[in-house]
Amino acid sequence: METIHPLELPRVGNAAERRRLAAVHGLNLLDTAPEERFDRIGRLAQRLFDVPIVQVNLIDEHRQFTKSSVGFVAADVPRAEAFCSVAIQGQDQLVVADLRKDLRFSAHPGVRMEHGARFYAAQPLSADGENVGTLCLVGFRPRKFNLADSHLLNDLATWVEKELTVDQELLQAREVQRRLLPSLTPVIPGLDVAGKCIPAKDVGGDFYDWQVTDGQLQVMVADVMGKGITAAIVAAGVRAVMRSASRYNDLPSSLRKTAGGMQDDLDATSTFVTLFAARVDPTTGGVEYIDAGHGLALILSQDGSSRQLRTSGLPLGAMPGDTWTSRSDVLAEGETLLVVSDGVLDAFPTVTQALGAAETMAQEALDAATLVERVVLLFGRQSQPDDVTAVAIRRVPLS
Repeated sequence: METIHPLELPRVGNAAERRRLAAVHGLNLLDTAPEERFDRIGRLAQRLFDVPIVQVNLIDEHRQFTKSSVGFVAADVPRAEAFCSVAIQGQDQLVVADLRKDLRFSAHPGVRMEHGARFYAAQPLSADGENVGTLCLVGFRPRKFNLADSHLLNDLATWVEKELTVDQELLQAREVQRRLLPSLTPVIPGLDVAGKCIPAKDVGGDFYDWQVTDGQLQVMVADVMGKGITAAIVAAGVRAVMRSASRYNDLPSSLRKTAGGMQDDLDATSTFVTLFAARVDPTTGGVEYIDAGHGLALILSQDGSSRQLRTSGLPLGAMPGDTWTSRSDVLAEGETLLVVSDGVLDAFPTVTQALGAAETMAQEALDAATLVERVVLLFGRQSQPDDVTAVAIRRVPLS
């Protein structure tokens, strides 16, 4: 193994170090709280190697940040004083059987002190092809480290790296999902529009979208079976194809082309998508709609009554080559089209009770934004087992 000068640091300005620092910051783990998923690995390593201290450390520009520490209450350490700053400069494990006999570390205060560190072993942790930190072992007496120990440390470090990758994938999925949601609310005379989506976990399968097509507002609420990056990517595809198809086709044709265009992806991921889509004419209040297995759209009247908008269509991906037929209704002045995801049902024992709560809200003549906030607050008030999405379109007088 190559000899590295005692705690000598690379120049921050060089290209390799810039890439490495970008990978460290890209993890979005610096200055975050300890997590059980990393501590669990540390406790296992502590038992397997019979060492007092196990740490997962990340090295940024100026310091060592400890994400997990078993056997020792850790604080940030200046990078120039961190053993792991040496370990990340190579690709191989850094194993020091006796720190007092190694010129790189023998003068370190943590080694020279009575009952100080005597043994150190570290496996560099990689993310995006760069060394971002280490899984390290520290002991208070010298010890040997055989080939079996080396393989075991490498296996545990691979586990840590997978946990780091999970974070990166979740961040990517969250970003995909964030981009699915409309950034602006359309301003359309005669219609008051609002929508909100609250994922149950880091990433959900719900999304909503709207666009203006031939003077009409087209709105879509969908729920992709599953969660995580796969659901987010499928949702992005459905949104993109539906948006494109809607520019030149009627609503049934748009949905058929979307299903056809996404069929291979739906088959490959063994998933399907429930979807409600509608076009609302702001002048007449006419509503053309299709329900593809969604079943959670209704028109609320101020007198407390409601009517559900449903068709008999199957979810996208359930049956290749399926077709959908639209139906129509009229949104009277003061009425609200409310579309929600199935996450709202988890707050009530029955669908009837959930419907009753929505009808009670309608009697208050709430504007669209307030109604959506109330729905999300009411139905998502518990620890959500599923995503909660709500879109409201209220017909108001033409200005």
